[in-house]
Amino acid sequence: MDEFVLGIDKDKFRSTNAKWNELMLNDPWSVGYVSTLIEASNWKSKEEWEETYYASGAVRNRLIEENAAKLGYTKEFFNDTTVPHNKAKYYALSWDVKNLNTQKGRTKEDFRAKGKILYDAVKNNGYGLTLDECIECVRFRVICETWNGIILRENNTVATLKRLFPNLTFEKAEGEMDHTYAVDFQVFNSGKLVCAIQIKPKTYQSNAPYIQKARAANANKYAAYKEKYGASVLTVISTSKGEIINTEVINQIKKL
Repeated sequence: MDEFVLGIDKDKFRSTNAKWNELMLNDPWSVGYVSTLIEASNWKSKEEWEETYYASGAVRNRLIEENAAKLGYTKEFFNDTTVPHNKAKYYALSWDVKNLNTQKGRTKEDFRAKGKILYDAVKNNGYGLTLDECIECVRFRVICETWNGIILRENNTVATLKRLFPNLTFEKAEGEMDHTYAVDFQVFNSGKLVCAIQIKPKTYQSNAPYIQKARAANANKYAAYKEKYGASVLTVISTSKGEIINTEVINQIKKL
């Protein structure tokens, strides 16, 4: 299977990273649990994944139309990307309310709305971004990076780890665990949890401010995971072909 290729200038794309995270446009409330959605089927192509995600978004919009008032909210509430900014209020929402947003995709029209939010935040950042380019930034992060990261990088990397450690079992973490603890897989030896892993691209090792901020946030999530489950989270840096870059992590796993 082939990967998605970024269709705009890479520096322009990178210039939006900090605001993308700050605005929490990547939150499951905003785009759904994409890691869960993409793992739900065996895709014939990346195009099939993209079209299915949009179709799921259309189902979401219909369900909101039918159920928003019954749940005590306006339709606009479900498209308010600032809801997760207040964690206490967000976590207090009922499962039925969160389920409408987190278990479905989004439409192209929804992406345009998020692209406008991103554009308003970055239009004066010196890179001359257009609205269409910001919409593409949304699409690439949600659709394309999910495919490249999970279907290609994660699956190929786990295949590599399984060859290296045939005695270990690698279980895919569900979307909520991934979001809460930054865990992609839990690793078991004879049914006993020995560690968890998060799989990242080479760019995760850079010193760009937004990457440093992401690493710090993930370190806190790793600590929370260890406190709850009693096992460490290891970061595996790899290529889309599953080649492990930070080979020291292999020795860390051997010692478990």
